[in-house]
Amino acid sequence: MSHHVGASLDDVLRTLALAAAKVISASPFSVHVDFSCKVHTDAGFASCSLAHGYLMHQQDHNLKLACRFVLSRPLPPPAADTLARLAAHPAAVAAIDEYGSGGAVAQLEHATTKQLGKHAGLFFIKGVTAQLCVLRAYAQTRGCRNVVIHPMSHLDMDEAGALEQVTDLKAIRLGRFQPFTAAMLEALTEPLAAVVVELPLRRAGFLLPDLADLRAISAWCRKRSVPLHFDGARIWEAAAGYGLSVAELAALADSVYVSFYKGLGGLGGALVAGSDGFVNSLRVWKTRYGGDLFTAYPYAISALDGLERLAPRLGEFVQHARTLAAALATLPDLIVHPNPPHTNAFQVWMPGAPNALTARHRQFAAEHKRWLFDAFTHAPLAGHAMAEVQIGPASREFAIKQAVTTVEQFLAQGPAADGH
Repeated sequence: MSHHVGASLDDVLRTLALAAAKVISASPFSVHVDFSCKVHTDAGFASCSLAHGYLMHQQDHNLKLACRFVLSRPLPPPAADTLARLAAHPAAVAAIDEYGSGGAVAQLEHATTKQLGKHAGLFFIKGVTAQLCVLRAYAQTRGCRNVVIHPMSHLDMDEAGALEQVTDLKAIRLGRFQPFTAAMLEALTEPLAAVVVELPLRRAGFLLPDLADLRAISAWCRKRSVPLHFDGARIWEAAAGYGLSVAELAALADSVYVSFYKGLGGLGGALVAGSDGFVNSLRVWKTRYGGDLFTAYPYAISALDGLERLAPRLGEFVQHARTLAAALATLPDLIVHPNPPHTNAFQVWMPGAPNALTARHRQFAAEHKRWLFDAFTHAPLAGHAMAEVQIGPASREFAIKQAVTTVEQFLAQGPAADGH
């Protein structure tokens, strides 16, 4: 590495920090940087988040809506357009379900279960409810309250401690900044009700475990008759990232939770798939946790629409994300994590403080009618903030060169330090 004669110590240290961060981003090994946003208080804890669980300020919503270019997560079409499209779907002529029985919900359960290669599936209105039911059912069957999760998983960071506060289960947290491994499981000595793997691990940068290690985790669990559950809210994205069919990936687990509103663009809703006996055991827990809607056909029809229109395109979105990430990584002040992305989404780290970058981004969007990032939070590298990029069907509307040029223009507006 060379430097200009007379470069300040600050310049040298900054160059070294950026170089080290790029190595960290590409490394398959665990590195000691702090990705966690969890804040512990006497009353419990709160978690910061980006797009998921992030309520966009109305000012930002209006700015994004007025932009001609949107890099990530474009706003949904008007409600009238969505409802008209769903009304034209073949499932709209089916009988209306009652408490999730029959109609489009039954069609959705059948179609999703078939794609996942499982025997049975049960629709839930909310993923949090679905997974609490899964883990409570496993705990009851096995007479054990210990559940293995990752400390950066949705279960631990985004559900206000529901796993332990609502179900009275005990979380055994494995891993730090990378997905946990079979070797880490091997070191455990306590009995287990279940092992949960989030695919991908969103808060760590949408990271996937190495496929060989995921298979080793599956084999470890089956050898010991410990249920393996996939938090597969983005399982179609994960399967595309691995180059597997969704059924091949789901076959590694005993049960799988999937979400219908993330990569599939539905109105909401989720499903748990597994064996007939296990799925049947969830019904009483679904009722106990208030998971029964009188009717859910709008959610089911939108999910069926997403299965048909978007699920087959996830491979395309993953490839587009990887191409975009490689191009963005050439910008001197931007760090892409991971590079290449494991799925259709990744993080970008840039110099500045979140509040200052938010203000600068609003000004940029207002002046240029271009929207890049939904939110900024602290990055694990001092002096940097982090944003997410998630690629979907709207990515066909912009060229890679255009996207890189727009991000470069935003970064060139100057430092965003706010004195913190």
